[in-house]
Amino acid sequence: MLATLRSIAQSVSQQDNLGDALNLFVVMVKQAMHTDCCSIYFADYSQDNFVLMASDGLNPEAVGQFRIGFTEGLVGLVAQREETINIAQAQVHPRFKHSPEVQEEGFNAFLSVPVVHQRKVLGVIVVQQRNTREFSNDEESFLITLSAQLASQLAHVELQTLLKQDATNHKTSVLKGVASTPGIALGKAYVVLPKLDFSSIESTKNTNLSEQKKLFKQAVDATRHEFHVLANRLSLSLPKEALAVFEVYQQLLDARSLGQQVSKELELGWDAKSALKHVIEDLVTQFEAMQDPYIKERAVDVKDLGLRVLHHLVSTESVTKSYHEQTILVAETLTPAMLAHVPKDKLVGVISVHGSANSHASILTRAMGIPAIWGIENIPLLQFEDKPIILDAYAGRIYVSPSKVLTQEYEALRQKESQLHDKFDAEHDLPPITLDGERISLLLNAGLDLSSEHMSAKYSDGVGLYRTESWFMQRGQFPSQAEQEQCYREVLSLYHPEPVVMRTLDIGGDKVLDYFDIEEENPFLGWRGIRVTLDHPELFLDQLKAMIKANAGLGNLRIMLPMIGHTEEVDDALALLEQAYFELQEEWADQFYQIDKPEIGVMIEVPSSIFLLPEWAEKVDFCSVGSNDLTQYLLAVDRANSRVAKLFEPYHPSVLRALNRIATDCQALELPFSLCGELGSEPEGAILLVAMGYRRLSMNISALNKVKWVLRRLKVTDMEALLEQCLSASSAIQVHRYLREFIIAQGLSEIIYTQSGPKNV
Repeated sequence: MLATLRSIAQSVSQQDNLGDALNLFVVMVKQAMHTDCCSIYFADYSQDNFVLMASDGLNPEAVGQFRIGFTEGLVGLVAQREETINIAQAQVHPRFKHSPEVQEEGFNAFLSVPVVHQRKVLGVIVVQQRNTREFSNDEESFLITLSAQLASQLAHVELQTLLKQDATNHKTSVLKGVASTPGIALGKAYVVLPKLDFSSIESTKNTNLSEQKKLFKQAVDATRHEFHVLANRLSLSLPKEALAVFEVYQQLLDARSLGQQVSKELELGWDAKSALKHVIEDLVTQFEAMQDPYIKERAVDVKDLGLRVLHHLVSTESVTKSYHEQTILVAETLTPAMLAHVPKDKLVGVISVHGSANSHASILTRAMGIPAIWGIENIPLLQFEDKPIILDAYAGRIYVSPSKVLTQEYEALRQKESQLHDKFDAEHDLPPITLDGERISLLLNAGLDLSSEHMSAKYSDGVGLYRTESWFMQRGQFPSQAEQEQCYREVLSLYHPEPVVMRTLDIGGDKVLDYFDIEEENPFLGWRGIRVTLDHPELFLDQLKAMIKANAGLGNLRIMLPMIGHTEEVDDALALLEQAYFELQEEWADQFYQIDKPEIGVMIEVPSSIFLLPEWAEKVDFCSVGSNDLTQYLLAVDRANSRVAKLFEPYHPSVLRALNRIATDCQALELPFSLCGELGSEPEGAILLVAMGYRRLSMNISALNKVKWVLRRLKVTDMEALLEQCLSASSAIQVHRYLREFIIAQGLSEIIYTQSGPKNV
């Protein structure tokens, strides 16, 4: 059965449109289960009913026409219960609904399972038989497994169909993701090449036959050269029999083999990528259908060969690609390097299929103020290429090939957004003081985009978090102590005399160094932060010495330790700091400079640290809450996992109560405290934090003026009353409602994005 499941899943995924995929699906399932009928219904949430999308056994004329309500019949019952129903005589069941137009009178046995994708019922699969019997447990398990396997693929194929719509017909496709950096962007998609697979290739036509033949020939020649180099390189270490595989590949590339079949597809009008896709997928299907295990395994070789040719084909095309004037970067998983390649004056938005709005990469887009959306459906990226896009990073919506009317409405919204930001920026030089006289220190989270951070250095109260790892991540090897010293000196001088809190190297999780690879099954609970540097004291000492030397004569350095969860880690780190200080006194004495011992603090981001503050207060000079990781660990939600992105909720009552306890304990211990997580970058979060007693908030540069503008219009006493409500809430939804009501009551409703998008979609 496993082979049958794989065959059905693969065959359906290779179809280019929803209709073909569903028609093939019902035929293959009917054959595999030896039944008389297989049908699939799709949920139409706009009309609250199911539509019969494909059937092998029911009236063909009913396909696409017959509809049944969400609460009607056995199909509705399966969807309501979200569980399998297996009945020997369906027509005597009290929920059976007789529908003459589908002509199912002759069927008795009924087996049905829901198709569920990301908690949403997409449809219902129904298998029917004339015999009066219950389907076996094996048959039931087969259909359940098939439904689970194909749920995402059916969603994927449905999306492919939408994306192929012609922009000139004004049929806008709407995709949903998780908003990261708020804002609106209008532009054209520029796709960063994903890990290539034929499923990402859209079948398209091209009238320039000679050009497409030339592209294919260049790709084949490049692949031949690649195999030739590989064979020569391995000739001394592998026997001749093993090297024979390269000869097989060369033969497959021959014009009389693969080339001849691709040429036929090209002459039918397909472009080179599509022609190659059709030929390779057909060959793979043929090999996998063979009974002989050896021949069957050759499907892997054929696919590998095809992907190598595809890689060279796409690489050849990409050489001539240029960025659009208004570029919306589309990537499978966004990396800082991808952002760095796009000229800043052309980058207006970012879409990342994988990852989440809480990953470290998304923090970079917020620091740059670039609207971004994460965690959308697993889509064929290349189908986005060069298409006009509207990115609504308030509502988390992406409009592909938008109509003229929709574009005009979003242009107007973007204009209003720009005017509001001008209002925030107009008060950039005013102090962040509340209406009842409380001075709030607003600091920067820095280290991601030094060029823009430097421009606004004088408008902040210093740096609450300098991410030293960002600089490490941009290099090809560990920097020397001298290189680090020069970098840190530049930063400390720029913000002098304001304090700069430098976090020691914080790698691991989703922050990796290309030259120091860490592979773990669960990286966020693994070797990261202080755990890495304590295991590598040579790296830690180098960094500490570079920081201390850079601080000579300035005195505005503070050092912060990340990912602290044990008192022993604090003790070990302090011991290494003492060692670095002692060694510098001996090795690096200068009559003009005094070697200062900087204040040292810890990040409160591991839940255990909340309960160890009394012990640590006697050892360190300050602490700063990393609300991003603290939220992740309190809620057991991987912040980089798009599947659980909705569960990452900084306004969860447990998170707010933990933050409030930290503030209360630090005040009682007289331990200086601040917050440097993303929560402080949001006006709503800043309001609650100030009410808790936080007087030092560190945030991305793009958020500073907005937060300041809001705090200058509020009283701490009013914020404290709001906090009392929020701390007693039982859910994040309730907290958000209290916050919204408060902001409206205070006359600040303009900071809330109240629309769910323009109406003329």
